Amino acid sequence: MPTSNAPSIAPFYLIVADHDRGFFSVEGPMTGDRPWMAAARQACNSQRHVVCGPTGPDPAALAVEYQKAHKLAGVPPGSIVRPER
Repeated sequence: MPTSNAPSIAPFYLIVADHDRGFFSVEGPMTGDRPWMAAARQACNSQRHVVCGPTGPDPAALAVEYQKAHKLAGVPPGSIVRPER
C-alpha cells in the first residue's frame, strides 16, 4: 500500500469577521482556508468589510481572544459568509 510523503496539516480554526456589522464567527476545523478567503474577497467586492484571520487550534480560546481585542459579537459558523464547495 503506497504511503504519502506529503506532510500532514493539522486542522485549525479560522476567524471570519464582518467589521461593518460588528460580528465574527469561528469556522472549522479545516486544513485549508482558500474557500473562506475567496468568500471574504467576494464579500469585499460587494462593498462589505469582511476579513479572515487569525487562526488557531482551539476555537474557544481563539474566540475569547478575538472578542477581547476587537469588541465584536460572536455568531454561529457560516453566518457571515459561506465558501463555495
